[in-house]
Amino acid sequence: MNNFPIVATVLSMILGLSVTRLLLGALTVFRIRRVAAPDWVPLVWAVMLFTTQLEFWWAVNALSTVKQTFSFLEFLLLVMLTLSLFVTAALLLPSRSKDEQNGLRVYFEQDGRYALLSLSTYLCLGMVVNVMLFDASPLALWGLLDVIMIVLPICAFFARSRKGYTTIALIYVPLSVIDFIISLAT
Repeated sequence: MNNFPIVATVLSMILGLSVTRLLLGALTVFRIRRVAAPDWVPLVWAVMLFTTQLEFWWAVNALSTVKQTFSFLEFLLLVMLTLSLFVTAALLLPSRSKDEQNGLRVYFEQDGRYALLSLSTYLCLGMVVNVMLFDASPLALWGLLDVIMIVLPICAFFARSRKGYTTIALIYVPLSVIDFIISLAT
């Protein structure tokens, strides 16, 4: 039985909510820009997350060419993967003006940085999905890149200095671009 339409619909619904949440957070940052200073670090992470969401959505649409039928456990794994993107989007940027009374930098340092743990969870689950569902070798270039991309947000989360987590964000950007290019080639 081909259950791909059901899988794709559920994943797309959750992913749509995730994209919506991220975009609403960006609008909140824009609306309160006169009273709360924006900060480039969470905005860079937001751009990286947005590209990740779009890349995942593209992969969901191409999933039917790889696999037509999914077990319930495979479905749950894909749902957990998608939910981790939603949690990342929900945590990264503030959703209400009063959440950012002290500026985006303070919000990110107090609450938004937890999104980085969820992003690492997404990347880790994505690696599991690639190996388990699609028989991809974790020893390939993508596997090494994924491990680095999993570790970097965790390091940024634990970094206590601004210089530390900004440096990590700047390192993550080109790696994310390379990962995106590799995913398009495969």
